[in-house]
Amino acid sequence: MTSVKDPVTNKPPVWKISAWRSMYPGMWSWVLQRLSALALIVLFPIHVMNPYIDSVRITMLLLVVWHAMHGIKVILTDFGFPDRHQRKLFWVLCVVGVAAFFWLAYMHTEYWRFMA
Repeated sequence: MTSVKDPVTNKPPVWKISAWRSMYPGMWSWVLQRLSALALIVLFPIHVMNPYIDSVRITMLLLVVWHAMHGIKVILTDFGFPDRHQRKLFWVLCVVGVAAFFWLAYMHTEYWRFMA
């Protein structure tokens, strides 16, 4: 059985799982940042209308930190960060994002609990 490929790019079509499996971490970063932006657009009005729901707050914090860390990756890439270090930058920013999320969540529950 032959596989269907785009004759111009010689890549499998988007609906084939092999197209998604072959994406590099930088491309996953780009896709997930766009998805986090869409989720933030949907979640922000819910957060404004119900600011005291902790699950909404935590989800907002997670999405904002994720979006910010990978926004920093895009900025560094635009300013000429070397291509050979993109994978390392992706993972470093993921670790920094996780650390920032837990630190901000801790600060919220221990010190910044002024809204609830």
